[in-house]
Amino acid sequence: MWDPYGELNKLPVAVVNDDKSVDYHGTELKVGHDLAKNLAKSKAMDFTILKSSRTASSGLKNGKYYMVITIPKDFSKNATTLLNKKPKKMVLNYETSAGHNFTASKMTASAAQSAAQSVSEQVTKTYSKTMFASIKQLSKGMKSAADGSKKLASGGNKVADANQQITTGLNTLATSSLSFTNGANTLNQGLDQYINGVNQVASGSQTLTNGIDQLNTKSATLASGVSKLAAGSSSLSSGLDTYTNGVNSVNTAANNLNSGASALNNGTAQLSSSSNTLNSGLGQLYTASQSLTANLQKVSAGLNGSTTQLNNSIADLKSQLANNNSTQAETVKNDLATLQTAAKQNNDSTTAQVSQVADQQGLTADQKSAILAAVSNSNSSALNKAADALSTDLSTMMSAQNNAGSAIDSFQTSLGNSQNELATTIAQLAGGSQQLTSQLGDAYNGMTQLNSGISTLSSSTSQLASGTNQLSSGTSQLANNSTTLNNGASQLNNGINTMNSQMPSLTSGVNQLATGANTLNSGISQLVANGSQLTNGASQLANGANQIASGDDTLANGSTQMGSGITQITNGNQTLAKQLANGAKKSNIKASNLTYDQIAKPTTTKHKERDSAPNNGTGMAPYMMSVSLFVGALAFNLMFDGYTPRKYPHSGFSWWASKASVTGLFVLAESTAIFLLVSAIDGLDPVHPFATFGMLFLTGLAFMAIVHWLNLVLGKVGSFFSMILLVFQLGGSAGTYPIQLSNHFFNSIHPWLPMTYTVNGLRQSLMIGDSSLPDMTVLLIIALVFSGLSILFFIRRKTRINEIDFTKEAAEHSIV
Repeated sequence: MWDPYGELNKLPVAVVNDDKSVDYHGTELKVGHDLAKNLAKSKAMDFTILKSSRTASSGLKNGKYYMVITIPKDFSKNATTLLNKKPKKMVLNYETSAGHNFTASKMTASAAQSAAQSVSEQVTKTYSKTMFASIKQLSKGMKSAADGSKKLASGGNKVADANQQITTGLNTLATSSLSFTNGANTLNQGLDQYINGVNQVASGSQTLTNGIDQLNTKSATLASGVSKLAAGSSSLSSGLDTYTNGVNSVNTAANNLNSGASALNNGTAQLSSSSNTLNSGLGQLYTASQSLTANLQKVSAGLNGSTTQLNNSIADLKSQLANNNSTQAETVKNDLATLQTAAKQNNDSTTAQVSQVADQQGLTADQKSAILAAVSNSNSSALNKAADALSTDLSTMMSAQNNAGSAIDSFQTSLGNSQNELATTIAQLAGGSQQLTSQLGDAYNGMTQLNSGISTLSSSTSQLASGTNQLSSGTSQLANNSTTLNNGASQLNNGINTMNSQMPSLTSGVNQLATGANTLNSGISQLVANGSQLTNGASQLANGANQIASGDDTLANGSTQMGSGITQITNGNQTLAKQLANGAKKSNIKASNLTYDQIAKPTTTKHKERDSAPNNGTGMAPYMMSVSLFVGALAFNLMFDGYTPRKYPHSGFSWWASKASVTGLFVLAESTAIFLLVSAIDGLDPVHPFATFGMLFLTGLAFMAIVHWLNLVLGKVGSFFSMILLVFQLGGSAGTYPIQLSNHFFNSIHPWLPMTYTVNGLRQSLMIGDSSLPDMTVLLIIALVFSGLSILFFIRRKTRINEIDFTKEAAEHSIV
């Protein structure tokens, strides 16, 4: 029993690996293989890797192995179910055989639990690596999103500049449309005057034709007709002047209309190109914003799930710590109160018994008081010190519990604040991005409609430019021909005057004049017929000019509003880029193996051993030494006659002294032998060697005094009661397990057993290093009490023996 825990590497354990490796985020996860490999290399026990479960079970059955560890086939697969709706635990199966050896089954079970803990740390470390890899991807995604948002902001600025140019062009177009409307109205008025003049020309031409016909048919009335012809010629001259002025006005207005239509055509072409560019940019913005919103929503959802799982794990840990430690502390406190009450009752009972014995022995009052004081003080002092030590341990344990709870609360609060800030920021980014996406969609649809209207306007302005060009060409021809017409009218007037003065020469040209009058009448009729079409076209042109002016104003206002919206989009993109950059900076965590180890095993223990107990033998030495000294007292009293004197004693004390000298020498010899042999052979190294030897000697004296007195008083029955006392002390002295783990009976007799004080005193001198003086005092009192009882026995027996029975011959035949 000296050092069995130092030989655990010789304890055979079988390991069967049925696990199948799985793929986890691109990494081959083979937890079972790694566990079996580590166990094979471990020196904690003699692990043997087997391929067959049947072989392992057979070895456990016949005692070849003390434990069989079986790694199931879904061991690695269950490690990947952490984020599933119903995650599965990794179950490590182990089987022991307590029937072959109960202690070995407990030792191997502890090893299996340690292996399971090691696997848990390994799997948690793998989870941590995966989690931090995801966080790095999140950081990179945020940085990319920030860069894209900056590009969006830059593109927004360019779009704002282009929109400003469009607004300027639309304002110019609106101004030109106003001039174009004015010119169209002027053209309409000139055409009305022109139609009136043409009607007058038609009327005069008809009159001329009629007159010529009359001149041709009625020569008699020629003179009167010539006079009327002179008057009509004057009217014709005046109408032609009016017609010439109208044609010049129409020509001027047509030229202005042609110039405005060309400028309008160029402006609408530039507007159509710019709107197409703007529409394409808005479509790209809308697509990028939709992708950004979806990614941010995924990030926010993933972060909330990890936070909930991590907070639930911390709460479970805190609850387990609080429940376990609080329950144990309350149990120990209750046991302490019960122990103190029972001790007080037992102390009172012992005092009464000692007082009764003192009265029976006829002791004096002073002797009786001294014995009672010694018994009371010894029991109370030892018990009070034990109670104080236990109370101090309870306070330390509860303080450690409170500190652990506070540390967990602080860690949970700090982690919760950091995760809440990150979750809030990402949720705000997702909401802002979703709102931006909606606004970009509205802007994209509105721009599509605007682009369609601009294309229609461009087509109409092209047709208008073509028509005004034709109109300008026609009026130019009219202006050129009006000069000729004006000259002809002047010549006609001169000719009529000449004809009026020279009537005889007119007759020969009447036929020619009739023919020319018919031709003139036909042309003027065509002018009258086409005048209505020209008037209708001018009216349509005026109405179109008004519509163009109204559309230009609407476009200019819409472009201004769109410029304001583009400015808001640009500002929003800049804010989004800034927030994404901050989020990427905060989430850029540089994890290392130390980080993974910290998450896999966030808490550890720091053990400080107050006492020196290097092995199992040193821990068991106080108990085994005490048992061996009691067995020595039993064996010695079986061989030695502690009653019969070799010669007649002169007093009861001398009779006792003759026997005590022999027993004392034996106690000294056995104490010395135990101390030297255990130190030399087993390597026992006491903290206080002299105190250890003193404790051994006093233990031997106390046990010898008890056994000797029982044999003196009861004889063979006393030897039987000595064995019963040894059995009680084996279970009630707390030499192996703490007395709190025993039942109520052994807890009750524990303070009254001599071996309780021998075990405690030897622990103080061998390992703890504190003073053994209180226990030595108790043992000395026990030895003195039972020695005193033996002396009283010999004093009473002295009166029953005679000196004649101790002759020389009788002494020679004595066996003592």
